[in-house]
Amino acid sequence: MDREARHSMSEPEICIRKVQKKDYKKVVKISIDSFPEEDAEEIITSLFEIEHFYVAELGGGEGVVVGFVVFGIYSIKTTHIMILAVESAHRRKGIGSKLLERVIEITDMLPINLIRLEVRLTNTAAIKFYEEYGFKITGTIKQYYDDLSDAYLMTRKIEKI
Repeated sequence: MDREARHSMSEPEICIRKVQKKDYKKVVKISIDSFPEEDAEEIITSLFEIEHFYVAELGGGEGVVVGFVVFGIYSIKTTHIMILAVESAHRRKGIGSKLLERVIEITDMLPINLIRLEVRLTNTAAIKFYEEYGFKITGTIKQYYDDLSDAYLMTRKIEKI
């Protein structure tokens, strides 16, 4: 099913909002579910105070957090997506798309012309997802992950009008 079809399915409202302290345990749980080979709690603790940390909440308001994205602006020209994860039970429902669209929306408002991220070579679903949004594999980073697995560097150029 393509991205457009996923968006047109009847789904609960998805609200993208800034992370709050009350979301910590749920975000760690999603991270463990998505990246079991990583030390999820250590990673989330280190990222929790980053300015651009957003959660996807089903139902809006006091709904259920089902995904999140963390990204940083490290230079005047680059946005770096550090982590994007959706709870396995809620994948392929447009939640990851909404999170990525928030990154792109914020990036479009800044004088930035590139979005970058890293993805495991074996994570074919994520690679395909990012390619649907115009990301291209532009390199390989050897021993990028804690378990010494390699990662692809994926980038998307942002055209400014």
